[in-house]
Amino acid sequence: MIMYSIRTKILAITLACIVFLGTAFVLYSIATTENYKRLRLEGIKKTLEFETEKINKIIAALERGATNLVIDGLLFFQSQSYSIGETSVLEFLRSFSAAAGGGFWFEPYAFNKNKLHASIYAFYDKDSGELLMGDIENYNHYEKNWYREIVDKIKRPYQTAWARPFVGDLSLSLKTAVGAGIFDHEGNLIGVSVIDWGMEEAIRDLTAIHPTENSFVVLCAPEEDYVISDTYTNSLMGTTVKSIPWDINANSFFLEGVSYLSFSQFLDNGWLLSVQIPQNEIFAEVESQNNSFSIIIAFVSAIMICIAYYLVSKLINDPIKQLTSDLADLALGNLDIQIKVTTKDELGMFAKTFNKMTTDLKESLEAHDRERAEKERIAAELSVAAEIQSSMIPCIFPPFPSRSEFDIYATMLPAKEMSGDFYDFYMVDENNLAIVIADVSGKGIPAALFMVITKTMIRDCSSWESPKNVFEEVNKKLCYNNESSMFVTAFLGFYNIPTGRFIYVNAGHVPPLVKKGGGGFEFLKIKPGIVLGFTENAKYSEEEIILETGDIFYLYTDGVTEALNTDMAVFSEQRLLEAINKCKDYSPKDLVSAIKQEMDNFTGREEQSDDTTMLALKVSHLTDPAVKELTVQAIKAKLNEVLDFVNAELKGNNYPPELQGEIDVVAEEIFINIANYAYEQEAGEATISIAGGREEMLLRFEDSGRPFNPLGEKDPDLDKPLAERQLGGIGIFLVKKLMDKVTYIRLENKNVLTMTKKIK
Repeated sequence: MIMYSIRTKILAITLACIVFLGTAFVLYSIATTENYKRLRLEGIKKTLEFETEKINKIIAALERGATNLVIDGLLFFQSQSYSIGETSVLEFLRSFSAAAGGGFWFEPYAFNKNKLHASIYAFYDKDSGELLMGDIENYNHYEKNWYREIVDKIKRPYQTAWARPFVGDLSLSLKTAVGAGIFDHEGNLIGVSVIDWGMEEAIRDLTAIHPTENSFVVLCAPEEDYVISDTYTNSLMGTTVKSIPWDINANSFFLEGVSYLSFSQFLDNGWLLSVQIPQNEIFAEVESQNNSFSIIIAFVSAIMICIAYYLVSKLINDPIKQLTSDLADLALGNLDIQIKVTTKDELGMFAKTFNKMTTDLKESLEAHDRERAEKERIAAELSVAAEIQSSMIPCIFPPFPSRSEFDIYATMLPAKEMSGDFYDFYMVDENNLAIVIADVSGKGIPAALFMVITKTMIRDCSSWESPKNVFEEVNKKLCYNNESSMFVTAFLGFYNIPTGRFIYVNAGHVPPLVKKGGGGFEFLKIKPGIVLGFTENAKYSEEEIILETGDIFYLYTDGVTEALNTDMAVFSEQRLLEAINKCKDYSPKDLVSAIKQEMDNFTGREEQSDDTTMLALKVSHLTDPAVKELTVQAIKAKLNEVLDFVNAELKGNNYPPELQGEIDVVAEEIFINIANYAYEQEAGEATISIAGGREEMLLRFEDSGRPFNPLGEKDPDLDKPLAERQLGGIGIFLVKKLMDKVTYIRLENKNVLTMTKKIK
């Protein structure tokens, strides 16, 4: 068998690399031109997409603005007060810099049966930049093309429609408009909310795209056969798309003997932005740069290969030879050998590791005999202690035979003689059940003793008002004289049996699993919290979930997910989730037993190093109506999801349409306020809860934004003249008028606004 040295192998690899690079450069010189052409085309497309995206953001903002303005239009229509309508439009435009103007325009006699015209309009003066109210007393807007184009396109609430560009009658500037329909409670279109967009600056930006010297830009509306701007003919508005002397949809074409490539991008409102570039101008610079770059790369690569070969041979080959010689002596059983490689790289670290390993191995063999005798002595003592410990946790099931509202089962399996895990459950009072699961740091007798102390303290403090207060008091006691620096991960929850309200607090424990309704189990998203016994002044925060009939709450310790098999693979959270969903309809006892069986099948005969503790609670039935809950990002884009959630509950209780309309207005006003003002920098979340009964329904909004009590603001004086009236407050005023009771509280760093409505 022929043996080759490392130096020979490095030489062969280097020569092979030279041959490979030579071949690669030949292929590169052929393919690089086409590659750079592709990159050039992609660069032009990216530029076009970037410019289009800037305009699309403005278009999206205008469409959202028109939709949001519908709420103020409904308020104006219901109040029949022009002062309210003018205030709403002025407030909206001052806070919306993208708009050139806006207002409400109603269908003939729709606003007032005795009045043909009904509209409110404000605009920014082109010269002074001031916000002015339009003089539209006798302005027949329904005869204008822009109004008819918008109205004819709108078929349903919150749908937006765009008008062709036009010159404003009041502002005398080029603009277009987007509108959203205002519908009455019967679903009839009674008018539109319209926002104007000054287009002159946008057209200048789009038509300024100039990738090459002789390129030109066309901005048009293909569906309406309408050209907005054409830099080839220097025309602006009015020309038809069909009159353009090339196919606007073609990727390439000839014009006056020149071959052009066309790059097009549709805007979100249906307009088409198209850039035409002479093909010979696109690739001229790219081909020149490519040739120069290829020559430089070939020269530099050859030099780098030579340098790399020299360094690898010098710095790696010699140390490897020395390492091989020393390891050969070590393999013969000589534990006193010391590898002599002293380089400060991976080979040096490898040598140090082997030297330390031989020293540790010698010391380990000597200590082994001493440890064996000590283990045999304490084995008997641990057996007695384990029996005492197991008798301290609940082990009789069912534990509350007289309570049919829930079913509970738990088990604890120590990995060794003594366990650092524990579970507990007990009735705090007639209607509240306390559930605890915990895992003490460390193993053996110290962990078991700390477990007994922690369990006793938690039960003794359960007379406190909330799980948060219990953990804060227990944490202070555990930190006192805790010289061993032991700590506990724990989870404590108070389950309100009549309503299904489960308030819990977590102290660094693994997240539980919960099954809601007919769905499967999912991990509950909880705050991690600080472990008990770590720092004396730790603060804990409460969270809550509503459990309904058939729901199951499953708690466990990390001994479940970190169980090892013979390949040292862990059982993992994913396997736990798959296992528990196989038996999601089981009783708590059968559920726990099934998961234990899945673990046994996975681990086989592998001995486990951590305790395994599980607890399952299943809701049999509730005595109070269920509360439905939805959590979404506090952004305007989630408004429709919130309204769909609220309307589904309202329709499920067969509430009258008039009531549903009022609740929709209230939900929309509160959610928009949270989206606009609750979070100053980063986006947060809002939680909407609703519970419907026969005599009364409840609607609650929660957010974690800055503290704000909307009920502390004074109601607007609608009798005062517009100039003397303070802006804002109309939305909350409307909410208080529509609902029977509105209350606010700041709870656990959350704004909680609760509203009730009596069912008539």
